[in-house]
Amino acid sequence: MEASVQITDFPHGRVPRAVRERQIVGLAEELFGERGYAGASMDELSRRAGVTKPVVYELFGSKEGLVRACLERWAERLAASVADAVRAHEDPEARLRAGGLAFLRFAADNRVAWELMFEKRFSDAMMDLRRRQAALIRALMEEIAPAGVDPREVDAAAHAVNSAYEGAALWMWEHPETPTEELADWIVDLLLPGLRRFT
Repeated sequence: MEASVQITDFPHGRVPRAVRERQIVGLAEELFGERGYAGASMDELSRRAGVTKPVVYELFGSKEGLVRACLERWAERLAASVADAVRAHEDPEARLRAGGLAFLRFAADNRVAWELMFEKRFSDAMMDLRRRQAALIRALMEEIAPAGVDPREVDAAAHAVNSAYEGAALWMWEHPETPTEELADWIVDLLLPGLRRFT
C-alpha cells in the first residue's frame, strides 16, 4: 500500500491493518524518542493513535513487539539511506564517504533506536542489525571489487567497516560538538587505505 495513504482516508473502524500498523509504529517511534522504553506508556500511545489499547496489543502482541516493529523500520530506513548514498557515486572514496556520512547522520537522528537495541532484552535485534548492515556493506563493496578478490576477505572487511562506523556513532554521541561531516572525513581517512585493495 502507498506510504502516502493516511488514516483519514478511511472511515472510522475501517482502516486497513497495514495502514494502522504504520501509523502506530510512527507514533511509537516519537513516543519512545520522547520518553524512552520505560517511560513510554501504551495508554498514551493508544490515545495518540485514536484507538483502544487492545487494538495496539492485537497488532503487536506486547510493548516489546511494538519496539521490535520500530527497530525493524529503523533498520530498513538505515539500509536504504546508506545504499542510496553509496550508489549515487562511482568513485570509491566518494562512495565510502557518502555511505559513512549517511550512517552517521541516521545514527544522530535516531539515537533512541540504538539505545533500545543496547538494552539486553533487544540484544538480538542489535546483532541482527549488525549482520544486515555488514551484508549490505559487503554487497556494496562487491559492486566495485575487482575479479578474483577472496569473498571471505570482502566479508571480513565489511564487518570491520560496519564496526568502525558503529563505534564512531557511539563516540559522536559523547562529542556532540564535533560536526558529523568532520567525523565522516576522519573515518574515511582511516579506512580508505585498507579498502583500496577492494576497488
